[in-house]
Amino acid sequence: MENNSSLAPVLLVVGLAFLVPLILSRFKRLRLPVVVGEIIAGMIIGRSGLQLVESDPTLEVLAALGFAFLMFLSGAEIDFSMLAPNARGNRSNQGNPLMLGLLILALTILLASAVGIVLANQGLVRSPWLMGLILSTTSLGIVVPVLREQGLSSTRYGQTLLLSALTADFVTMVLITVVVAVLSGGLTLQVMLVGVLLLAFLLAVRFARRITRWPPIRRMLDEVSHTTVQIKVRGALAVMFAFVVLSQVLGAEVILGAFLAGALIALISTPEDIEAQQKLDAIGFGFIIPIFFIMVGIRFDLPALLASTEALILFPVLLVAAYLVKIVPSLVRLGIAWSAGIMSHRCRVRAPVESHEKRQSD
Repeated sequence: MENNSSLAPVLLVVGLAFLVPLILSRFKRLRLPVVVGEIIAGMIIGRSGLQLVESDPTLEVLAALGFAFLMFLSGAEIDFSMLAPNARGNRSNQGNPLMLGLLILALTILLASAVGIVLANQGLVRSPWLMGLILSTTSLGIVVPVLREQGLSSTRYGQTLLLSALTADFVTMVLITVVVAVLSGGLTLQVMLVGVLLLAFLLAVRFARRITRWPPIRRMLDEVSHTTVQIKVRGALAVMFAFVVLSQVLGAEVILGAFLAGALIALISTPEDIEAQQKLDAIGFGFIIPIFFIMVGIRFDLPALLASTEALILFPVLLVAAYLVKIVPSLVRLGIAWSAGIMSHRCRVRAPVESHEKRQSD
């Protein structure tokens, strides 16, 4: 059977994915992240530029897989040992990346909701609550590659940013689903089925840990982890697709299922599995994920934006609001941390002084 579809668009996109990092390496002073360069390259060859690539079924499938794979690797990137209150020097919830993420998200949603109400009163948006949630989201897909590119993903700072972005994406995604369902006629069963996906994740963590760490299974996995089989890589990919398909069946977001699959891999992995993790990174960041970012640029329609007067007015307003609702909560959190540091320093200084004064009085 003849196949008339051409792989020329795929060749063009893959070629750009190869060239963009090389070009950016010649302009290091710009300090432009590779993912931003990939999006700009997509805009040049897509709808906003030369229109060399428009709608290609093969690229659409690869882009969808690239986004799912990015969320999968994002989940696998989380160091769950940092989430424990007493782990690695965490003496309080104030130093816990998850607690910091929740605090920043709460402040962000409050500020973004206020911005949404102002925009609705000016007639620029219809639903202030939906706009508030949209402004509260954080692109985890951008945060993860940039952190990895800068070598920060395994540090406490990187983990705090990662957990903050994850919390914002997950909570706002669920809240947007609920708001849209309410606006369109009430909550549906599909919204409630997200809990089933989380339950499946918890059960998988409990049983997968026992199975993969059982010595006979562990020996068998190590025996067939040679070059031609790569059983650990195959197993990780099978887990990712299992959660993605389960998300589709339950009507949940596919990216949520992919992320949970990555988190499962992170929870059951051992230090001996680092080689398999590196191979997954090579598959993702070496091939499929750059296609997703270039396709983001290809899909962006700049002429449509320029043709709308309302959109031109709303664009700078939303841009300023997006920065505002992210920067202010971060500054508030920084102020809290600074105040806590001063109080802690004063307590450390005061304790020896009081002890010395007490000995003198005795």
